[in-house]
Amino acid sequence: MNESSFANDFAALTGHAPFPWQETLYDQFVSDRDDNIPACCDIPTGLGKTLVIAIWLIALGKQRSKIPRRLVYVVNRRTVVDQTTDEVENLRCNLKKPELKSLRDQLGGLAISTLRGQFADNQEWSADPSKPAVICGTVDMIGSRLLFGGYRIGFKSRPLQAGFLGQDVLLVHDEAHLEPAFQSLIESIAKEQQRENTDGSRVTWPTLRVMALSATARSRPSEDANAQKSNVLGLSSEDRQHSDVKKRIEATKTLTFLPVDDENKNKSKELVDEIVERALGHENIGRAVLVFAHMVEVVEEIVKKLPKNATKQLTGTLRGLEREQLVKSLVFQRFLPEANRNPETALPKETVYLVCTSAGEVGVNISADHLVCDLSTFDSMAQRFGRVNRFGEQDDTEIHVVHPISFGKDGKTSERDERRRKTLALLKQLDGDASPHALEQLNAEARREAFAPEPTILPTSDILFDAWSLTTIREKMPGRPPVEPYLHGVSEWDPPQTQVAWRKEVEEVKRVRREEVEEVKVDLVARFPPKDLLEAYPLKPHELLKDRSDRVYKRLVAIAKR
Repeated sequence: MNESSFANDFAALTGHAPFPWQETLYDQFVSDRDDNIPACCDIPTGLGKTLVIAIWLIALGKQRSKIPRRLVYVVNRRTVVDQTTDEVENLRCNLKKPELKSLRDQLGGLAISTLRGQFADNQEWSADPSKPAVICGTVDMIGSRLLFGGYRIGFKSRPLQAGFLGQDVLLVHDEAHLEPAFQSLIESIAKEQQRENTDGSRVTWPTLRVMALSATARSRPSEDANAQKSNVLGLSSEDRQHSDVKKRIEATKTLTFLPVDDENKNKSKELVDEIVERALGHENIGRAVLVFAHMVEVVEEIVKKLPKNATKQLTGTLRGLEREQLVKSLVFQRFLPEANRNPETALPKETVYLVCTSAGEVGVNISADHLVCDLSTFDSMAQRFGRVNRFGEQDDTEIHVVHPISFGKDGKTSERDERRRKTLALLKQLDGDASPHALEQLNAEARREAFAPEPTILPTSDILFDAWSLTTIREKMPGRPPVEPYLHGVSEWDPPQTQVAWRKEVEEVKRVRREEVEEVKVDLVARFPPKDLLEAYPLKPHELLKDRSDRVYKRLVAIAKR
C-alpha cells in the first residue's frame, strides 16, 4: 500500500488528512522491522494521539501478518475511556463508507468493548476471539484480567480473558506517566512472554506488544537503552513545519503567577478567593474558563462562589451517573470541539466555568479559552496547560497560576511540596509562554525531577505469574498476593480510599428488619448477612463513588447528625 492510499483511507475514516507523524507510524507498523511497533509515542497534546487506533485499523486490514489482531486501549481516567469508545464507534460507522469497502472486506468486521465502570462488558471482543477488536478500559479492569484476577468476572472466565488480552494484542497505554507501575508491569509481561515463547531466534506465536503514549513522558520504556532511543516516535522536522501542528504547539498561552501568603491557612480561603477573582475576571465576555485545584474541598468552595447556572465541576469522586450527566450538560458542551458538540442544542453564550481536580487533567477532549489553577507538580501542570487553547485558535488565552509564597506546613516540607517548588522554578523560566513548544525546551532532567513522586513499583517474576494463573484455587494461597499493588504501585503519600454505594433497597431492608425485630426477635445479621445481599444484588460500578477515606468519614458523620 502506498503512502497516498493510506492518506485516503485515513481521511475517510477520521474526516481529515493525517499528520506526518501518523504516516510515519503507519509505515513502521507495516514494515519488516522486528521492532515495527514503537515502544513509545511522545507526541504533544492536541495532535491526534487517540487516532493511533485508526492507524492500527488500516494496518491490520492491509498487513494482517505484521500487526496484532486486537488493540487494547488503556487510560486510567473513566471519562477518557468513554470518549475513546465513542471515537472508535465513529470509526466503525465510517467503515461503512463506499470508498472503504476494500478495507472493510479485509477486516471482516470490528468488535468494540468497554471494560470500565458504567458500561457492562458487551462481550463482543471475547465472544469471537478471531475477530478484530478494540477494547477500551481502565488500568484496574484491564490489569486485573491480564493477571488472571479479573474484577467482576467468574473464576472460569479469568484464564480465557487473560489469554485474549495477553496474546495477539497491541496494548496502547495512554498517559503512561500517570501509572508507572502499570507500565512496568505490562513491559514485564511482554518480556516474560518473549522469554518463554522463543525458539532459537523466532517467536512461535503472537505475543503481547506494548506501546506507551504520552505527551508528558516521565521516562522512556525500560528496555535496552540503545533500543529504546531508536524506537521512540516523536515529532519530526516535517511535523513541526506542518501548518496545523505548528499552530497547536506554538499556541498562545500567556502565563501569569499570583502568590498567596499561605494556601494552608483558613481552609485555603485566600487561595479560593484569588482563583475565584481571576476566574470572574472573564465574566460576561462569553468565554469558556477552566479552573483546576488539587483538593476536592477547594473545588467545592470555588464552585459555591461562581455563577450557579454557568458552572460545573469534574472530580474523581463522581459516580458514573453524574459523570454521564455532566458530559451532556450545556456548560460542558462549550468546552468540547465543535465537531463533538450536540448540533441540535443551543449552548449558553455567557461565560461558563468548569472546575476540576486532576480528573480533568488527562486525555479529556476539551479546550478552554482561559485557565486559572493552583500549583501542582510539573506533570499535572503540563496536562492542565494542554486543556486550554489546544488547537491554537485563540490569540489572547491567559493562564493564571496561584501559588504559595512558601512551601510546607509547620516548618516541614513533604516530597510533593518539594516537587511543586521545583515546578514553580521551572515554569518561571518560560518567561510567560506556556505553549507546548516552550515547555518542551525546558531541561528534560529538571522536568522529571519536578514530576509527582513515583510509587514503589513491585517486582514481578515467572513464579508470580504462574501463581496468579492458578484460578481454580479460589482460596488464599501462599505466594499469590493481591494484584492491585502491582497495578498502581505502593505509595506512602497516597491516602487510603473508600468506596460508597447508594441503594434504594436499603430503606426497605431497614423496614423489614425493624418489623422482624419487633415481631420475631430474629438475629438481624443472620437474617440479612451483607455478603449474601451483595452476592444476590452485586454492586455495579456506576453506583460507586470513590474518595479519600477521611472525607467519606466526615460526610457520613455530617449525614448522621442531620
